[in-house]
Amino acid sequence: MNVKDLFAYNWDCRRKFLKSMAETPWETVTENVGASFDCIRNIFVHSLQAELFWVRLLSKKNPAGIWETPFSKFASVKDVEEYADEVESETNEYLKSLTDAKLRGVLEFTGWDKKTHRHKVEDVLLHVVEEEIHHRGELLCIYWQHDIQPPNVGYLGYKGEV
Repeated sequence: MNVKDLFAYNWDCRRKFLKSMAETPWETVTENVGASFDCIRNIFVHSLQAELFWVRLLSKKNPAGIWETPFSKFASVKDVEEYADEVESETNEYLKSLTDAKLRGVLEFTGWDKKTHRHKVEDVLLHVVEEEIHHRGELLCIYWQHDIQPPNVGYLGYKGEV
């Protein structure tokens, strides 16, 4: 499995959701529907924050402040898009530096529980993609509940498009 390909797939899905969000009334994008992070915008931004958090840990950069940014800072799809571009750029910078040896390496960090955790870098990167897919499922459900046609985000469709 090629981790870089999975990230390219994730970014392709994001761009499709951003396009779809731009075509959806902002009130719908920010409507509290009781999901994990309340609304479409917040779920989407949370996925970006999670990716940036892990990439900064892997890059040995300080992730401070990522979780403190309020979702309300993103007052339009354009704001969300700009943040997505920043996250994608930083992730892409990290992925370009990724070698097979680094991929097999181990990330050691102190978790929320104050315990030391050790995970293979490849597993951390797969977790980032998996978490976004989990939240993408939430977004799909919200779209369906609002009778909005969601973007086609299947992996095989993506592979057929590239």
